[in-house]
Amino acid sequence: MAEEARRIAVREVHNFGGFFGGDTVTLTAVQVGAPDEEFTLTIDQQALANVRDRHTICAGMLLDLTLAGDRVDRAELLAAASHAELRAALGPAALDPRLEAAQILSFSCAACGLWVAGAPRDGRCPVCGAALGSA
Repeated sequence: MAEEARRIAVREVHNFGGFFGGDTVTLTAVQVGAPDEEFTLTIDQQALANVRDRHTICAGMLLDLTLAGDRVDRAELLAAASHAELRAALGPAALDPRLEAAQILSFSCAACGLWVAGAPRDGRCPVCGAALGSA
């Protein structure tokens, strides 16, 4: 089965599976670029690549998915509506104790209106591609 990559924006979280439902999160999302086509999907905790706990997934988050048919093989959190939501989902940062300079863990992009995980790439937001100005 061929893998498919898809970038989605979470619109609503319906539930978190538990005892009988497994370790899952079920949500309504839209594919970036097709905001009028909502769909529902379920993601297993094990598929969450950089999210520490499925209970931290919330509306306004942006995820990159790798799908095998209807199954989510991998889901990576790229951005969230607020810094608090992003940090809660990613958990404490694992920093190298030998850092010689500041390390960017996340930043706010005015163009896409999201808090983005990680550092800009070549002065641009990796989510929307906008050039980031200096303040």
